[in-house]
Amino acid sequence: MVEVKNVEVYGLDRALNAKGNSFNVGDIDTTVAFDKSDENKQWKVAKILGANKDPHQSHDAFLKGILVSFDLKYSQAFTPELQRYHFLEIVMSQSTMHSLKKFMENGLDPYSPYVTQESKDQVRRLYEAFDKTQTELKNADVPGADASVVAKKRRENYEAFMRLRHNIPGGFEMWETITTNYLQLKTICIQRTNHRQREDWNAFIRACFALPHFCELTGLTEESIGLKDI
Repeated sequence: MVEVKNVEVYGLDRALNAKGNSFNVGDIDTTVAFDKSDENKQWKVAKILGANKDPHQSHDAFLKGILVSFDLKYSQAFTPELQRYHFLEIVMSQSTMHSLKKFMENGLDPYSPYVTQESKDQVRRLYEAFDKTQTELKNADVPGADASVVAKKRRENYEAFMRLRHNIPGGFEMWETITTNYLQLKTICIQRTNHRQREDWNAFIRACFALPHFCELTGLTEESIGLKDI
């Protein structure tokens, strides 16, 4: 299931200082520390603006300057819904294209709890069939070999690989590194509250709520969005 770890937040103070650019003239310096105490009027203003949910107002635009990077464990069923967000970048992910052998042979169980044993067994059978064609191709593709035999083995290897990849279940889990910002995460939290794939999205939303000052600057809480577990 979804897991978030190794979180880093950048530009928090800078974005809070930049919030005031609209009312400044002359030179600016957004690198100075921002006073986040309740006595600071601008901290109160930041929380009010960040919590604005009216469409097309852009009062919360400064939130996009608060950058977040983290490692995310995801399933094939989860990631298409995550990738629809334009300001969420996948830096790099683990790969079934390049690392299937490691997934299959390193004693891993890269599946969510909802993947049946039958599906796991099928993937294992398909992997063993693919591995067999790998060996056969390697043994056939030697100097002086019959080109037609090598071509046949290469085609068999390709088809075995594609059969394997196309039958990997949606609950196959891998890790990826993501970079995004508070504004995009605010949108995600609002849109994905009590999503049908609730366990994964609730875990993601709660990871957002654990970010420094995220709830204060977005006005979001589990209660305000009605977050509910199964």
